[in-house]
Amino acid sequence: MSRESRLALLTLVVCSFLQAVAPAQSTQVENEPGLARDPLSTGVDPAQLPIVSVTAPTTSSYTPGEGYAVSMLNGTSQLKLFGSFSALSVFSTDRPYAPGLPLFLLPESPFGLNTNTFDIHGRQSNFGASFSGPEASGFIPSATFLAFIANDSLTGDSYGFLPYNAFGELKNDQWRFAAGLQNDVFNPRKPTSISLGSMFTTGNTGSFRSQARLERSIGTPTSNSLLLQIAASDPIQSVIETRSNRIEEDNGWPNIEGRINLGLGSVESYAGGRKARPMEVGVSSFVGQLRTTRSILSPPDPQSPIRQVADCWGLGIDTAINLTDRFGIQGELFTGEGLGEYNGGIGQSYDRAANRTIRSSGGWGEVFVYLTPTLHIHSGYGIDSPLNGAGDTFLLTENQTWFTNLVWNWTKNVQISNQVDFRRTNYRDPLLDAQGMIFYSEFLWKF
Repeated sequence: MSRESRLALLTLVVCSFLQAVAPAQSTQVENEPGLARDPLSTGVDPAQLPIVSVTAPTTSSYTPGEGYAVSMLNGTSQLKLFGSFSALSVFSTDRPYAPGLPLFLLPESPFGLNTNTFDIHGRQSNFGASFSGPEASGFIPSATFLAFIANDSLTGDSYGFLPYNAFGELKNDQWRFAAGLQNDVFNPRKPTSISLGSMFTTGNTGSFRSQARLERSIGTPTSNSLLLQIAASDPIQSVIETRSNRIEEDNGWPNIEGRINLGLGSVESYAGGRKARPMEVGVSSFVGQLRTTRSILSPPDPQSPIRQVADCWGLGIDTAINLTDRFGIQGELFTGEGLGEYNGGIGQSYDRAANRTIRSSGGWGEVFVYLTPTLHIHSGYGIDSPLNGAGDTFLLTENQTWFTNLVWNWTKNVQISNQVDFRRTNYRDPLLDAQGMIFYSEFLWKF
């Protein structure tokens, strides 16, 4: 049998199987107030999420597509396939890093030359699946997978395969245990941004990494709630590549992350089909270590020790408040040391010449308004400001962003968004400082 014949036969078998099983009823995901696009929500049925998702900031700024759900094992399990196709254009008046996903601005030309750039790409297109199995001993097992057609890092200006989430979990109304590639417990809330960069390195800390976490949820949707989270996580993140000419690795033990989230009031319905509490406040922290070693391929540097161990820690607070049915605010603050692997310190963790960990503070805030159930505006500001002391030699000293975007859910499956940023990046040498405008436009079709 030829290769084409085998492929045709396989396609026929798969189609016959999908037609034979009864499709499960799809459920429209209802979002929390003005939270950023989290790809986990691009197709995951909320019925498959733990009850703690009511207070955990893991939802998107748009209503996800319904996906294709298949009931399995006599209706006791469900497999859901989902994804989206994105076309994103990015115009910047000053050269950003990284192309197509700006995190900060590179120095302006010393010769006064133009450094404006234009990128258009589909690397934010993604595909994923979620599975929920039959109940066992009071727990429901499930798994989630999501990947983008980007390279092995969001900062890579090329296409490839980038796993973004891949984890399994056991959960019931009170407990949840999850292990795999997930969003951080530390400062998990994100601003509403068209770019998957989500204002990383400019006030938004927290990333995605492999971890094992335990959660305890106290309360019900009709009362106040308390969510307790603790996790042992990989010190090295897996989504954004750090900039270092040294070998960077863990120091033989995991980071420990923890968070307490208080939800005030009962879960209510808000404009745009969102379901959330009137107010939420979270406090989170982490502690860990990084180890950097000079590569034997690098030229000798008397200012750089062969090996350095950096003690890392972070403390954050986040909140989301629905002031009315259509209007609300949200934001985060952070402080800590060695935050590069959590997208803090403008991606810098250790000053090798000064032989000390870089300390940084910052945060972001956002105001959002739902003009109609399908049209909403988000405006905000973020800043990341490493503490600049005597003897420090690290390159980037401050990164700021002002942003405004307009999101239109044209249909249940089509979203059109536009965003404008004003960014300012300061360097140790003031002659390298840069500022500029960045304009984004995205067409998104999801299923």
